[in-house]
Amino acid sequence: MGRSLLTRHVLCRDTGFDDFRERLNDLFYPADVTPLRGDGGPGGELRGTRSEHVTVGVMRFGQRTRVDPDRTPSHYHVNVVLRGSVEAASGDQRMTFTAGSAMVFAPTQQHHLLSCENGSEQLGIKIDRGVVETELQALLGRPLQTPLEFALGFDLTSASARSWQNALNLYLAESDSGSGLIDQQAFRQHYERLLVSGLLLAHSHNYTEALRRPEPPACPRTVLRVIKLIDARPDDPYTVGDLAEVAGISARRLQEGFREHVGVSPMTYVRNARLERVHEELLAGTAGVTESARRWGFTHLSRFSAAYRERFGTLPSETLAKSGPRGDG
Repeated sequence: MGRSLLTRHVLCRDTGFDDFRERLNDLFYPADVTPLRGDGGPGGELRGTRSEHVTVGVMRFGQRTRVDPDRTPSHYHVNVVLRGSVEAASGDQRMTFTAGSAMVFAPTQQHHLLSCENGSEQLGIKIDRGVVETELQALLGRPLQTPLEFALGFDLTSASARSWQNALNLYLAESDSGSGLIDQQAFRQHYERLLVSGLLLAHSHNYTEALRRPEPPACPRTVLRVIKLIDARPDDPYTVGDLAEVAGISARRLQEGFREHVGVSPMTYVRNARLERVHEELLAGTAGVTESARRWGFTHLSRFSAAYRERFGTLPSETLAKSGPRGDG
């Protein structure tokens, strides 16, 4: 996350503390936002945007500040420290976070940013509770028996956390592009669910063991039902939770079933089905590379090109060139 984030969505910059507090509360939630050196003084900078279920904002503090939202019963929150340090508490947990680390707050706990140092910068992500819990139920294949509780500290160095950060970066880039697929509700909701499912799979919580516990693989008939859906509509914005719901089983069982009976994960099968459709169109010369890739659900073109080359041993533009004189769309 080295680049500037949400630059198209500046809400305030280097204004007074009262304005910074008001803008912060308008974006996220009513909170007690207190300058720790006394009233007044500089506020900082706030950049942010929101959709139906997710709010994202970058907060740069112009002086040492306490942010005290207490409980936020309708939302989960993830704060990624981009610069400086932040002392935070949730329930009886208290930790200091520095650049490159993150914290997660659950709606069942009181939480506080006890001290955001002068010049510190955070990326805040607020997610509707219902979206998080619905996705978890889809992954588990059953209703929740107890409230979801995350660990406060989120280790961003693991492979799964890096995958979650990739999904987050894509969401932020699309939000800042001013145009693109994120303006379409179906794809926006897909990005949101990618963020949520990635968070549930990457970060520790009281259902982590259940998600990781070995389960018997899905039977071939169940796997075939999911395959038929994917083959019929490979461009739909699936998550593994969506496919598990179709199968009527947990995501773990579905993944094991695909690995045993197909040899790849469900999401790899989705990607391969999309690549095959693009390959067919490029060979026929009926669409350009960008047009075809976007039609079949690829939103990140450089990653699409790499995946295409890995699967077919050639670049998509080279496949298109063999079809005739038609140029890229």
